Amino acid sequence: MDGKINVSTETLRSQWREAWISARSVWSAFLMLREPVWCLTSEAARKEGLTGSFAMIRLTDHRIVIDLEKVKNYGVGDEAVQVLAHEIGHHIYTPANLRDNAVLLGRIRWSLADMEDKAAFVANIYEDLIINDILHRSKDLDMAIVYQKINKDVPFSPLWTLIMRTYEFLWKLKRGSLATDLLLHNDKIDVDASLMASLVRSYAKRWIDGGGRFAALMYPYLVEEEAFKKGMASMAVYLDTEKAGEGGGMISGLVELDLEGIEGAIDPRTEATGDKQPKNKKTIDISASFGKTDRGGTGPKQRYLQPGVYIDLLKQVNPNVDEQALINQYYREIASPHLIRFPVEVTKSTGIMIPEGTDVWESGDAIEEIDWLESAIASPHIVPGYSTRKRLYGEDTDSDQSMKPLDVYIGIDCSGSMSNPRVSFSWPVLAATVIGLSALRAGAKVMGCLSGEPGSFMETKGFVTKEVDLLTILTSYLGTGYSYGIPRLNTPFHAPLKKKSHVVIVTDDDIFHMLNAKEANHWAIAETALQHAGGTGTMVLHSRPDWNKPGVKLLRDMGWHIHYVTDESSMLDFAREFSKKNYHKRR
Repeated sequence: MDGKINVSTETLRSQWREAWISARSVWSAFLMLREPVWCLTSEAARKEGLTGSFAMIRLTDHRIVIDLEKVKNYGVGDEAVQVLAHEIGHHIYTPANLRDNAVLLGRIRWSLADMEDKAAFVANIYEDLIINDILHRSKDLDMAIVYQKINKDVPFSPLWTLIMRTYEFLWKLKRGSLATDLLLHNDKIDVDASLMASLVRSYAKRWIDGGGRFAALMYPYLVEEEAFKKGMASMAVYLDTEKAGEGGGMISGLVELDLEGIEGAIDPRTEATGDKQPKNKKTIDISASFGKTDRGGTGPKQRYLQPGVYIDLLKQVNPNVDEQALINQYYREIASPHLIRFPVEVTKSTGIMIPEGTDVWESGDAIEEIDWLESAIASPHIVPGYSTRKRLYGEDTDSDQSMKPLDVYIGIDCSGSMSNPRVSFSWPVLAATVIGLSALRAGAKVMGCLSGEPGSFMETKGFVTKEVDLLTILTSYLGTGYSYGIPRLNTPFHAPLKKKSHVVIVTDDDIFHMLNAKEANHWAIAETALQHAGGTGTMVLHSRPDWNKPGVKLLRDMGWHIHYVTDESSMLDFAREFSKKNYHKRR
């Protein structure tokens, strides 16, 4: 340990180690959980990630961290069992694991319109109330004494008064036992604390379901920035799960809208009085900022969060997570239900004939079929039709035909007219993801290219086999130029490919301006690229079917297939069906 070690903290460590066994037994005699990280100094605690409080949990390695120097300073050294049992509760009850932690944060965010950044703070207070109530009522631990000791040095605020009054209601304590600043007491806080206590009891076993309602109760106390900062100063010492997910891995299954969470974003004040339309609309009309519809959905069947909202949620769970990995995961999860077996090229078998044994040569068979060696081995006396043998042959092949998946080149128009897939949902990116992942799963290679030209482009290093390489390109954004740059086809198709490739370009009717550009013969590039690819080419045009008929005819004469979409959502239908339309009929 770094820093000057105080003897009293050494003594505390010994005492708290003994208390650790008792704290585990509070929950279960069979509980298996590693001993906490005992930090003798606050400096050592900071290196473990513990700053404001004297205790915290880490869901990533299932550890508890204790700052014994702060324990001593706050005077709670004798409450080791209560503190440790509380931290254990966070590991085995709420939030318990990274996924449930993320789900709870997601539900709380629905009730914190324009204040979603405070979700982790609200979740921590909510979880503490649930755990402390269980320990105080069901486990016979005096949790009130911990707050009484710490509150001596804590400045009170309306928010902190609300929380302390809630504990007084839960445990039937005398007014002022915990909420010691009586000047802050009022009827509003009393009513809200009573509702909060009832909510904590009602949702103790279904704590995820109560998150939205709890956040709605706290909403008015969080609106005023100065009041919130004062409340944060009061509660900083108690915040032990705000960073619980920091450093955790990727959490799947959070892309879809949590409909139960949206329905649970209700203000208990209006719920208690039976009012369907609250006077303060701001506390209820929370979904407008989350998406296109009143439920915030986007993508297929409007079932998914906007990518920007998804990234914000996951970065709140784990601030260290890589944003690129998140956006890759977002489109991968949405694409997964739509992945299909990728089109294959059917090739004839080229097996050779090999000897497989012998049979009787009869007088009606061709004389050259006699195997004289095998006949002599069978009998020294050659008797036609009796001792004569002939060789049998078979083809060395496992099947009549073999299946070879085609590689695929995917070019996406990423000009200024296209939306940023990291901010709002992108149908072209989803369609490209479905095609690309289907190809990779079948064993094919994929080359992806974003192009917004004149301007800039991004592409994979040739045809790749790794999802991350492909998705990192597809989910990026340029926002330059006016169309997909036809010269980009020169990179993979400047010469005939050894292995055939399909070519898919997703763009709009501006592609014809690019094809007619005077600086180069782009029509020739498009034709040559298709010939060198060896497969078939498809241009998915976001355009009216009657637009630029002469240009469309030229492309079709070259061999290009033209697929029109007037609604971007139709691109997903194309992505699912194009392989069947172009190749599966060959099987």
